[in-house]
This record gives sequence, C-alpha cells and structure tokens, in this order.
Amino acid sequence: MRIQVLGCYGAEMPGYKTSGFLINDDTLLDAGTVVSVLNVEEQLKINNIIISHTHLDHIKDIQFLADNVIGKRNGHINLIGTHGVLDILRANVLNNIIWPDFTTIPSVNGPILKLLPVKGKEELCLGDVTVKPIRVNHIVDATGYIIKDNDGAIVYTGDTSHTDWIWDAALKEDNLKAIFIEASFPNSMADLAAISGHLTVQGMAEELKKAGDKKVPVYVFHMKPQYLDIIEKEIALLDNKRIKVLKQGDVIEI
Repeated sequence: MRIQVLGCYGAEMPGYKTSGFLINDDTLLDAGTVVSVLNVEEQLKINNIIISHTHLDHIKDIQFLADNVIGKRNGHINLIGTHGVLDILRANVLNNIIWPDFTTIPSVNGPILKLLPVKGKEELCLGDVTVKPIRVNHIVDATGYIIKDNDGAIVYTGDTSHTDWIWDAALKEDNLKAIFIEASFPNSMADLAAISGHLTVQGMAEELKKAGDKKVPVYVFHMKPQYLDIIEKEIALLDNKRIKVLKQGDVIEI
C-alpha cells in the first residue's frame, strides 16, 4: 500500500493544505486537498473517494475533482462513506444550490459521482484494498477507517476526540502496520479541542495507549498550522521515536 500525503493540516493557509491522502494512485482518503496537487492525468486515475466526515476541510475538492474530469473519463467515481455521512453530503453540498449535483450529471444513469454507502464495521472491497468504517467521536457523524491489503493494515482516525471504538478494532488487526492519528491543538488549548471534537498532543498520547502492544509507526496529521511549532515541540517532548508529524509530499509505503 502506497500512501501519498496531498495535504495533512487542520486549516488552510499559504503552504498548508487540508487533509487528503492518495492510496495506490486510485483511491482518496478524504478530499480536502486534491486538485491543487495532482495534475489532470493523475486526477483521471481516481476511482474512489473514502470520506471520514463532511466538514469542508475533508470534502471541498470532491466538487472540483468532478468538474475537472467530467467528460474526460469513462465510468464514475465512487463516493464512499456511511449512510449518515453521505446523506449529509447530498443534502448540503451536492444539492444544486451549493454545487451542482454531480450524482445526476451528465445523466442520472451515468453520473460522474456515485454514492457508495458502507455500513459501520463492515468491510468493503476496492480491488486490492478493503476499507472498514469505525465510528469516532466528533461533532458531526464521523468515522475512522481500518484500511488493509495483503501487506497489512492501517488505522486512520479521521477527526476525533477521545474514543474507544477505533482502538477496539485496531487491537483485532493481527497485521497492523501503521496508525494515522490527528492532533489538532497544543495542550494549552484542551478546552477548545474538547468543544470542537479534536485532540491535543496529550490527548493523542492518551489515545495511543489504547492501541496496547501495537508498536507500529504513528503518523500525526490535522495539525492547526498556526500552532504547528508548539505542536511539534510537544510531540518531541513525548520522546517516542515511532511518532512522526506528517508533511505534504510525504509518501508512506506499507
């Protein structure tokens, strides 16, 4: 499994792009950043978009991707998420008000985007990769994912505050190879993190304890860039060499 970091921050400003990870060239894990990094030829290879939740920093490039590739590719792109997540997306974005409903364009029978619901804790096969959504604790309907292929599995928390479900699922994976976990705020902003359904660095460290003896690499994302220096210093103070703060352009081979 090859994971390319298109964007990995919890806000957007010059030099910092929001969450978007490209798996094996054809599957997006969240779509906050896509079209500003990938050229059209690369965009045309995308067949699946896995959505953790519908906050703008995780979905905004779905619309621009559809606009860029329509008429240039055969077949649709799957929008994958739980029923709750996809219902929110249809009602509030793909509604011909905020943005054209690309689930009916260019035709109802041949749209460029197709909703593909996946039930919680049930695996969905996408070629060589399977995905399993696990509910997490955010301020909207949100899921993390267990994503795996023949080489191993990763845990992706998506946006979350303290939770147990994703770690219960991770503990059952015999071939877990990596954890992708958010840390949005420095420790001094614990109140704001709690209100917004996110983790501080200390909160992230507490969550990682729930992974038990899974001593695998940990990749941190969704840092608020305005606090990045403090977040990185606090992560360094954890003195855990398994933890790496992601940067745009990183490529992880599982």
